[in-house]
Amino acid sequence: MNEEIIYSPTNKQAITSLILGILTILTFCISWIPFPFTGFICFPLSALLGFLSLLFGIVALNQIRKRNESGRPMAWTGIIIGGFVFVCMLCMLIAVISLFIIAPESFPAPEFFDNYQI
Repeated sequence: MNEEIIYSPTNKQAITSLILGILTILTFCISWIPFPFTGFICFPLSALLGFLSLLFGIVALNQIRKRNESGRPMAWTGIIIGGFVFVCMLCMLIAVISLFIIAPESFPAPEFFDNYQI
């Protein structure tokens, strides 16, 4: 009984989507550490990685369907993680912008800019 097991190759975009999703979570969690400038660097990086993870996951699902490859769970994991963190970042950005629009006097930015000289 010679049985041949044929494995379909794993889609590389699905692997990339999963890796970017894991990096998205890491940068999103690291951005809450109270070190100087951590949030300024990690929040935008997390949003970018989340968007890329979402994009690579969608491309991977299309390629998996067309080429009959494996890696569907990795692509979906990247889509879910990247999409969730990207949506969280968009909600936080909308919240901060709306606070500046609704109550601009509650932020210390005007006093900082009054004392700042070029």
